[in-house]
Amino acid sequence: MGKTLEKYAGSIRFWILIVAAVYLGYALYFAVYGLNFSLDLTHNLYVYNALIKNPWWWIVLYYGSEGVAGSVAIVIRAFAGVFAFYAAFMYWRRGNAAMPTVKKNAVRALGLEAGFFLALIPSIIAAFAYNIAYDPSLFYFEHTPELILLFGTAIPCLAIVCVVAPLLLKLRSAVKHDDHNQEITKWAALTGVGYLFVVFWFNYVMLWVANMLPYSRANEVYGFPFLLQPTNFASFALTVFGLLAIAIFAFFTLLPAIKKHNSVLNLTRIGVILATFGLYFVVTVFYYYLTGGYEAHPSVWYEVISPMHNPNLWSLAFIFVGVPLLIQGLSQKRVT
Repeated sequence: MGKTLEKYAGSIRFWILIVAAVYLGYALYFAVYGLNFSLDLTHNLYVYNALIKNPWWWIVLYYGSEGVAGSVAIVIRAFAGVFAFYAAFMYWRRGNAAMPTVKKNAVRALGLEAGFFLALIPSIIAAFAYNIAYDPSLFYFEHTPELILLFGTAIPCLAIVCVVAPLLLKLRSAVKHDDHNQEITKWAALTGVGYLFVVFWFNYVMLWVANMLPYSRANEVYGFPFLLQPTNFASFALTVFGLLAIAIFAFFTLLPAIKKHNSVLNLTRIGVILATFGLYFVVTVFYYYLTGGYEAHPSVWYEVISPMHNPNLWSLAFIFVGVPLLIQGLSQKRVT
């Protein structure tokens, strides 16, 4: 038993497999959840009766973004999860000997992950159109305030599509064409930094901005009254300043790889980045449940961090790679 535990717990490849498994599991959950939501829209008479009172263009955009694009996106990510998991499994079982298979499946996973973000384009168009129209009669979960959709969907998703999707496609190209390891490492580093700054920090900052706006469904608790509650302010600070600190630290840690210098990356720093990043999501889950969840705090922030609604929550698994990397990095320092 001890040898088995040491074999797996001491293997970074094993913990990479665990991260891929969590990514796949969450992607499959959201695929089922999204498809059920889309099927419900096809026979939801309440939504249909509300929408037919709206202009035809909004009916098309609403069903296109909520009923089609969202489901397509998360189904695409589910397929990405399958290929990512298989690549991680083969790497765990056979190491570098399986690298051709790993790369082939990584190429598929990266392309599909980019497709996941690109499938959000109809939702971006719908969110901007909703704001430009500025029509209180438009149905969007009753009538969500326009600025909430602008800051909560349109702007952050546009940033993700413009920044992260191209980085993923560039990394995919580098892996597919079997570029030099330094070139692949460069684009992997840039993609990782892009995720931290845009998918997580900027996206969540915009969601906090949306949470500050008047929202009738929030039981009249929004803006500064919501922000200044101690637990909410702690979550705000951890998100706005904590995630930013992780992203900046990651940028400077990965800068040698981005510049394609031959220096070896600092395993201890990478371990710290991954562990603290995963820990952020662990803390967020505890914060959500210990404060009563969405039922106690019906707001934009609580809605998006709900474990049932947050497609980024799989990232908590990075703690399982970060801690072993941190231990390995510290052990190497002691040896030297």
